[in-house]
This record gives sequence, structure tokens and C-alpha cells, in this order.
Amino acid sequence: MRRLLVLAVTAVLAGCGATHDAASPAPLVTGPAPVDFPVTAKPRPIVLLGSRVEVVDGYRSGEEKLGASESGFEFVGTPPATPEPATVTLPDGPAQLAFVPAADALQAVGAPPRGKGQQNAPVRLVSAEFGTAEFTTDRGRWPLPAWRFTTEAGSVVATPALSPDLFWRLGEVQPAVTANATGDGTDLTVSMPAPPEPCPGDEPARNEPVVSESETSVTVTVRTIGKVGDCPRTLALKLDPYPVRLAKPLGNRLLVDAQGGVVAVTTR
Repeated sequence: MRRLLVLAVTAVLAGCGATHDAASPAPLVTGPAPVDFPVTAKPRPIVLLGSRVEVVDGYRSGEEKLGASESGFEFVGTPPATPEPATVTLPDGPAQLAFVPAADALQAVGAPPRGKGQQNAPVRLVSAEFGTAEFTTDRGRWPLPAWRFTTEAGSVVATPALSPDLFWRLGEVQPAVTANATGDGTDLTVSMPAPPEPCPGDEPARNEPVVSESETSVTVTVRTIGKVGDCPRTLALKLDPYPVRLAKPLGNRLLVDAQGGVVAVTTR
């Protein structure tokens, strides 16, 4: 079933795309070069796709949301003691890990976002506790040990209580915005852009998945086969599910799209 992206834009284009003959498939899009991901590292590096700061259950007030986006946070409580190392379950299995002190985690929470003004005061964090929180990774939403900070209004923000060395390119990963995947082993179902709507009088074109594999990553994209006329269309982006079979199990490799964005893969 086709799905509309939440951020779809409904502006109309007066002509989009060239005309491809039905007998000649559209040019094959090979995507970026293979990603040099350390697939043999143990534990497998955590690939964080979302922010290092997770707002648990949302902000309690609009003022806090605005203050956090403009000026970040300021801790005014007493940092608790750091727990002893313990076993943590990661996407590739359990690992014995040490935890970073709350003061170190505050460096990720306290700084204001880049490029933001500071017209509002930072949001005050009044207490901290060690616990867990879910973060968005390339293997779906995953619970990680976290420092959980409470604001004056009762909002809770969390950041991983793990060393940055356990993450791959922390804060630099580009997530895929038009693809997601489910499955395991060699068989995946990847949601990617649907074919363009046909122009009046044309037969519908079709999209087929294209896969490029390396030892460290798998690139998935689509190519369009059929006639794509030069008629007005909306920018509303639709996604279709595409079955993809790999030459070998995905394993620890990254799944990326044609722009090099990392695709989140969840098991069925």
C-alpha cells in the first residue's frame, strides 16, 4: 500500500522529469560509494540516527521547548554517582560496558543547538538519575543506558550514558528520509519512492529495486522502467514496499540509500 510522507509538499510542478521510452529502462542509479563501516568490530558500533538528546514523552510546556531549541540546557542539581560497568544488550548481542559520568553526558545536553540564537534562558535541569531510554538507531528504536535529567516543569530529557567511542560517527550520521526497511538475513522489504504518476494517456511506469553490495554496506535504490512524461505533478512523495533479496545476510553491514543516508532496519 502506498503511503504519503508526513512532510509531503503539495505544490504543483509545471513539468517534472524527462520522457523515457517504455522499451528503454531509465538509467541505473548506482548510488554512493560503499560505506567504510567497521563490520568486524566487537561490539558493533552503535549507529545513532536521531538526536543524542531524547525528550521522553515530550515537553511539559511550550516555553521549555522553545528555550531548549534556542539555548539548550543548564544543570543546577547534584550529579549522582556513576554506576559500575555492567552488561548491556546491543543490536549484535550483550557486551560488558563502562558508563560515562553524568557530568560528561551533560556536555551533549547542555550546549545550545548550532546556529541558534539565545534570546531565551537555557532550560534548567534540576535532577539527574541513571536509567534507560530508547534512541533511534540503524537497527530501529533501541533501549540504551542513559542519564535522565528532569527539568523544573517535570520534562525528562535523556542522553546515552555510554562512551562516544562506542558509536559510529556520533552526531554526523545522515539518516535516510525516503526509505525504511524490515526483515533479516537475505530477505528485506524496503519502502522507497513509488513510480511517478502517468501523464494522461500514458501507460503507468513501474519501479524496481536496485541493490549494490559491498563487504561493509548495502545500497538500495529504485530505477523507473516505462514512459515518464513531462506533465505537471505534485511533490507529494509516495512510498511503496519493495522486496529485496541480498546475496548474503545483511549482518553487521549498513543499509544506505542512493544519497548515502543510513536506512533503519527492523526485524519482522
